[in-house]
Amino acid sequence: MVYPLFSPQSLIAEGSANFGVAMAFPGTERVTFERERLFPLAGFDPAQADRYYRVMALQKELAYAGNEAARRYLNGEADSAAAEGWLTRYALMEPARARQRIRFFDTYRSYVINYNLGEDLVREYVERLGGDDQAQRWSVFAGLLSSPRLPSGLK
Repeated sequence: MVYPLFSPQSLIAEGSANFGVAMAFPGTERVTFERERLFPLAGFDPAQADRYYRVMALQKELAYAGNEAARRYLNGEADSAAAEGWLTRYALMEPARARQRIRFFDTYRSYVINYNLGEDLVREYVERLGGDDQAQRWSVFAGLLSSPRLPSGLK
């Protein structure tokens, strides 16, 4: 499928890409695989994998703070310094990372929401229609990937 980057389909495309990791590695399978295979390849201490993923889960909970920073900045309610302050305070980003994120806002505008909001919408859709049955979830997920639809169609 070909579509413009700045289109409603991007919300689903980015969301399904992010959620696809959870589909491929349900439950603790990702941590197990990465601890046993990828951490050693990268030279990371496998004993730190659980700790790393706990931190990453907490960081993911802060992702919507980035959406709010983007909203305020793009709507002209905050300048870059205020947006950087918001990101460091509420998203717990280092100042250099916050500045990088603001450059992303400048370039890609509201595209930033596609990652976390898109993932949440896709997850809710797949879980609602697929229930607890992993095979049914895969069927729903495959159907989502193979048919064009708008985000409103996931409600």
